[in-house]
Amino acid sequence: MPPSRFVPAPSADPPDPSARVELSEIGLPPEIEAAVRAHGVSALYPPQAAALKPALQGRSVLLACPTASGKSLVAYLTLLRAALAGRTGLYLVPLRALAHEKAEELRQFESLGIRVAVSVGDFDLSSEQLARADILVATSEKADALLRKGHPWLDRLAVTVADEVHLLRDPDRGPTLEVSLTRLRRLHPALQIVALSATVGNSAEVARWLGAEHIASEFRPVRLRRGVWWDDRITYEDGTDRPLPARRDALATLVEEVIEDGGQALVFVNSRKASESVAAALAPVVARTLDAPARARARAAAEELATTSEETTEGIRRLTGLLPNGVAFHNASLLHGERSVIERAFKERALRALVATPTLAAGINLPARRVVVRDTTRYNDALGMQAPIPAMEIQQMLGRAGRPRFDPVGEALLLARRPEDEERLIDAYLRSPPEDVESRLASEPALRMHLLALVASGAVRSEAELEAFFRGTFYGQTLSLRELADVVGQVRADLENKELLARGKGLTATPFGELTSELYLDPVTATVLRAALEKAPIGGSEFPLLAAIAATPDLPPLFLRRGDEPKLIERMTDELEELLVRPDEPPLDLDLEMFLATLKTAELLEAWIDETPILEITERFGIGAGDLRAKVEDANWLLFGAGRLAQRFQRRLAARLDDLSLRVQYGVRADLLDLVRLKGVGRVRARALVRAGVADREALRSAPWDRVEAALGSRALAEMVLRQVRPKGEDGPPPAPHPTPAAPRSRRSRRLDEFPDSPDR
Repeated sequence: MPPSRFVPAPSADPPDPSARVELSEIGLPPEIEAAVRAHGVSALYPPQAAALKPALQGRSVLLACPTASGKSLVAYLTLLRAALAGRTGLYLVPLRALAHEKAEELRQFESLGIRVAVSVGDFDLSSEQLARADILVATSEKADALLRKGHPWLDRLAVTVADEVHLLRDPDRGPTLEVSLTRLRRLHPALQIVALSATVGNSAEVARWLGAEHIASEFRPVRLRRGVWWDDRITYEDGTDRPLPARRDALATLVEEVIEDGGQALVFVNSRKASESVAAALAPVVARTLDAPARARARAAAEELATTSEETTEGIRRLTGLLPNGVAFHNASLLHGERSVIERAFKERALRALVATPTLAAGINLPARRVVVRDTTRYNDALGMQAPIPAMEIQQMLGRAGRPRFDPVGEALLLARRPEDEERLIDAYLRSPPEDVESRLASEPALRMHLLALVASGAVRSEAELEAFFRGTFYGQTLSLRELADVVGQVRADLENKELLARGKGLTATPFGELTSELYLDPVTATVLRAALEKAPIGGSEFPLLAAIAATPDLPPLFLRRGDEPKLIERMTDELEELLVRPDEPPLDLDLEMFLATLKTAELLEAWIDETPILEITERFGIGAGDLRAKVEDANWLLFGAGRLAQRFQRRLAARLDDLSLRVQYGVRADLLDLVRLKGVGRVRARALVRAGVADREALRSAPWDRVEAALGSRALAEMVLRQVRPKGEDGPPPAPHPTPAAPRSRRSRRLDEFPDSPDR
């Protein structure tokens, strides 16, 4: 087994520049070294150098060290070395936003002749695009889908980077990451793994599983001081303290002080509602610290935010009032475009303070000079009460403090609420080691989905191969062979009972099982949809179909709020004869409360395809626009899957499901389906065209140019849309009018990139 090495942590003093290792000592290929120097890097931090020495020799490495310690550069250089040798590299990330960030950074090296591609979410690369890629940045889910289908690109794979590998412990993302890494290692026994991790309790155990050299370090390029604020004083983990009297309240004082000193503040709270209310409370405090240039940058960010969507959302409405004050909130209720504006504004210092939920801590790189963690508990659905946030998550948040190249020191603080909290917080979060990584593959939904995929893709063909595969997982290291065989056997039997696996000595998927795996559906979801399609009439309303997909495990239902039940029971009673999934029926056996929650989710989708404005939907259902978008994406995928199942089992419903899938994708009534497929035309603009007498693309082709411009409200957008339906040179737009003397000098032309795809396209 590869050895484990520990790079000593720095002292309380700033890192000694002499401790850095010259780039020339690492042994990089000359062209890579030149490219790295061209980006301003001439020396490496000790953990980087320690990891690169074995990595550049082709050995697997797990590098566990704090945020902002330069782990990504180790991965990039290893990938570049493989690419220049004619091999491919795969960079696995947990989040879409992180994928785009990593791809952008890797593209800085395209001067070397390497080609970088991204595959996330609904975006699939064609075989040609994938074949041209030297490095693919993808989420674990997209990598899993690639493995299920198989592709010649994988034959040249030499290096796989597992970023944030400690997320093996995440119940949602962990199982897919674990299975993907296991499959890749079985496919390529000589595969080099570069695993990057925050500091966790058992990173050496994860390294052993991966056959990787373990390098752990507490090194940080920016010194970090961690402490607890209580009673007008900050007490640090080393026992020192300093007074800091609260001018108003503690949080406002901590934010104001760091901004006045030229830094930025990142505040973590435990809920979306808290992120919005705390940001609003900080707005007047932060606004007082802004000079004229800072105010101008903040106002520009607010103007940019307003262009991210055809429709006003609650996020846009609230943030537009906050941004000019130099403060914002960041949570999952925001749409992707809204979050992107906030993240960019904070990186560019147009924002001085950002209030976020913990999800940001595991996301893209947004450091600040001071991090304040206000809450160390959050609501736990399983317990039905507030529960402590794990130490590893808190330490991830604290690790955001200190920006390399900008801050001489970072400060990360917890807020105590009572006298006894001060010592408890120091012991529990600052002095205690983070929790161990534990496999989440044991959950039944994860096991049944991945077991089916292994058989359907031909990765395993016998019971012995199946057991051998799971013994090779991180999960398999924790169980005895008998326990492992029992668990896998139970899941296999369940899949056979659902007619997804064929019965017999060998392991073979049925046609139904193969299609289920290809569609990336939970086997229970596929079983429910198949049964629903057998009951569904040719005609009827869309609601029973929407209720059927809302009842599946792949579409988490909305929570019920006080007062929801009577209206939903009435809806259930009215629709009961037409419903395709009913309470207390196998295989779901949903109780009444859960069933009503699925009906509420179906009503949300019904409102969306009826073109109800986003603001009205989010207010009515008590969710954010980001939640709506997530539900829409899941429902669109499930309806697409139902359509493919219908082609196999119930052909008469396939076309209807395909149309319903498109309606959910775009949030429109059926008459807009032709128009919304045009780039730049979402549901609001499509309806405006119809009201102007332009009902479809054929009518658009012959419509007067000025009518199209008036309906869309933009000359640039009208030009772009008409180019898609009219042959080149046919009835082009008139020349731009000469500006009149009365035209205001501040008039701004709108750019085409101000008409993004989300939330309408």
